[in-house]
Amino acid sequence: MKKLYSLVAAVVLMSGCSYQNEAIQLSAYQPQYLGKTTQDQNSVSFVSVTDGRDDKTSIGYVEANGVVTSKFYSYVDFASRYKEAISSAMQAGKFNMAKNAAEANAIIGVKIKTIQIVYNDTNKFDENLRGKIVIEVTRTKGDKTLVQTITQQEGKWIKPSYTSKDIEPLLDSLFTDSINSIAAKLAE
Repeated sequence: MKKLYSLVAAVVLMSGCSYQNEAIQLSAYQPQYLGKTTQDQNSVSFVSVTDGRDDKTSIGYVEANGVVTSKFYSYVDFASRYKEAISSAMQAGKFNMAKNAAEANAIIGVKIKTIQIVYNDTNKFDENLRGKIVIEVTRTKGDKTLVQTITQQEGKWIKPSYTSKDIEPLLDSLFTDSINSIAAKLAE
């Protein structure tokens, strides 16, 4: 009988302590761009956002004792979310938006290069969750093309996490900050 209780207790402990990995969601961008507004009255056409990541569902991992124990994933269409959010931020930045590329003085293209979030169960008190988003922005004006890489990074400490849903606030923050950084760079 004692062996049965021991076995049941072991199963409960092992299943209760495993990491619950669910698809991570991304909140809708809340227009909050407060950066520079453009002084350029030329029209801009924002043509595309592409997701250049090889695996479009993978967005990071859980690391325990130096070993990847679980991968974070999301089914969010990041390209369309970025397109909507950048359009909103550009309107807030008072960009003169052209209806099509033929009418524009400048054409903007965006490529998502990296989205990575890492949760590490270390005993550090300063940071156990870190994230990074890398975006490439291409601005073509006449025969000149300018390519800028924008990297948004953030790290923080969260209470010990047993579910991927604890990661969503960091992803939302990185997303919003990267949108605002893109709009600020374009307004220069």
